[in-house]
Amino acid sequence: MPVMDNSALSDIQEVNLSYLMLAQRLLRENYAAGMFRLGLDADVAETVMRLSPAQLVKLASSGSLICKFRLNDYDLLTSLTQDVLGGVLQQAHSTILMAQQPVQQDG
Repeated sequence: MPVMDNSALSDIQEVNLSYLMLAQRLLRENYAAGMFRLGLDADVAETVMRLSPAQLVKLASSGSLICKFRLNDYDLLTSLTQDVLGGVLQQAHSTILMAQQPVQQDG
């Protein structure tokens, strides 16, 4: 595995911390909506929500991204990048397509 330069590693760690902080905020504001928006199952959502600030920083310091890029579906990516439906309809269509993405069960 190639060695990563410090700039890329720093960027990954920053994304990780931002993601974890956003995830906690979304889950605390509305647990069900946060789970849906983040694509998390209940066990992972509960664990993320309970992380202390020190645990967030430690987890974020990983050299790997801890969030998953969910736009790996061609139809979904196409619907988000083309103005076929326009405005609210395009957003609703994209939300429906995202909701159809299965929650990843790692383990």
